This record gives sequence, C-alpha cells and structure tokens, in this order.
Amino acid sequence: MRKIIVIFTAILLSLSGLSYARNFSAKPQKIIILPPAKSLPLKEELHYSVEWLGLPVGKIIIKTEGIEDINGHRCYHVSAQAFPNSFMKHFYDIEYKVDAFIDTSRLFSRRFSKTRRINNEVNYVLIDFYQEKNEAVFLSEGSNVNFKISPNRDELEELNPATDKIPYGTQDLLSALYYFRFQEIKEETNYSINIYYNRRNWKMNFVTKKPFKKEMRKVGIFNVVEISPVAELNDYILGKRKFSVYFTTDSRRIPIMFVLNTAIGPMRGVIQKAPPE
Repeated sequence: MRKIIVIFTAILLSLSGLSYARNFSAKPQKIIILPPAKSLPLKEELHYSVEWLGLPVGKIIIKTEGIEDINGHRCYHVSAQAFPNSFMKHFYDIEYKVDAFIDTSRLFSRRFSKTRRINNEVNYVLIDFYQEKNEAVFLSEGSNVNFKISPNRDELEELNPATDKIPYGTQDLLSALYYFRFQEIKEETNYSINIYYNRRNWKMNFVTKKPFKKEMRKVGIFNVVEISPVAELNDYILGKRKFSVYFTTDSRRIPIMFVLNTAIGPMRGVIQKAPPE
C-alpha cells in the first residue's frame, strides 16, 4: 500500500469504471492503435486521484517540465509527485518527488532522482546513466527507512546482486512509463526492457492486450490498451501483485489509469482531466 503511493508510482480506483454498452454499436468496430507522436508535449501536466477501496487517499501529478542538458545530452525533464490526503496522513505520511531525464533522440534514461519523505525522515537518490560506457553512478543520502512489502525481497536481492554495470538502453522507473508513449505498440505483443532499480538490473516483460473502450467517471470514454509487467521487479516491489497501466490508443499515449490489485482490494489511479488533443 505504501509502496504504491511511493512509486510511480501511482495507483487509483475508479468508483464507476463501467462502460456504457448501450452507447456503443452492436457490432463494435476494431480499435486501431495509432503510431506514436514524435515528441512529448512540453508543459504537459496530468493529475490523478488515488483511491483505495473507493476511498480517496492521495494525489499524483506527472509533468513534462521541459528540455534540459544532462552531461552533454538534450533530455526531456519529466517529474512525478505523489502525496497523501489528510485522511491518509493519519496512517502513512509519505511523499515522493521523482525526476527523470530522457534522451530526446535515443529515448532512454540519462538521469534519475528521487526524494522521499516519511514523517520527518528524508531520503534522496540520484542516478546518472552513462549509457555509452554501460555504467550507472548511484548516490543515496539521508535516512533510508526500509520498505519490505514483498516477502521475497531478500531472496531476490541475493539472486540479483547490486552492480554499477547496465546494458545500453536501460530505463529508470519513470522513464519506463514514457518508453511506451514512444513505441509502435501492437496488441497482444510482449515488450522487453531493462530497468535499473535499487542498484540492480531487472529485465521487464510487458504484455499488451487487445484495445477496448473504457469509461472514466466524469472524464469521458477512451479507446485504451492495457499494458502489464510480468517480471521479478514486480515481485520485488509489490510482492506478486498485478499492476497495469491503461494508455490511450491515439498518438499521445496518455496514461489515463493505473491499477494495482492488493491483498485487500484494488487501488486505482484515475486521471482527473484528459488534456485536449
């Protein structure tokens, strides 16, 4: 539960995510996944409501901050913030601020930073990715309160030792989300990428499903495709709980919903307002 607010993160529940079947054609048309846009919209800002078992527990804000130079490379600067509401603070007072710097031409991570606050304890992580050298420089400062939601975390760390070596094209947790916004996505296809997390390389396999229509209460009806990771990193962070992201099938690939199935019920993150096309 805490880890979801941490990450991306990012995970919300739609109180009424049912489709209005009566508004759709009796013979549904095939939904096409359009080619992706060639660049990110600068100053894009996406707001999500985090809900658990139908109760609002926090907010997530994802932004495209602009383009910056990182170690001589032009990069998209994207950020994500996650914070609890006043109700949730009575149980877990946690905030996250994550920044990723994505190479504008090669579309992989050049830098990642994370600031996490738990009550009065603050931890800061910085990772510089030297992709051409197959190296990552990792820095962690401040209090490092340990989260262990997954019962298999210690075992997986032994099987996958910490390293500063990375394969070319490695992503961080946030840039991995944007990876799919740039891809020619095909339905019912597997995609494999490497994510560097907690000084370890994790091979992630993502499975895309058939696109369909999805209604978001008070937001609208969208053509979407569900993408779910199947990998040890999912087990390492969440403990074998299914996590899915729903992207629009238009060229913008807007992530309109995040879904996590927990042991005591689903958490979902629903976008509050879709940006205009």
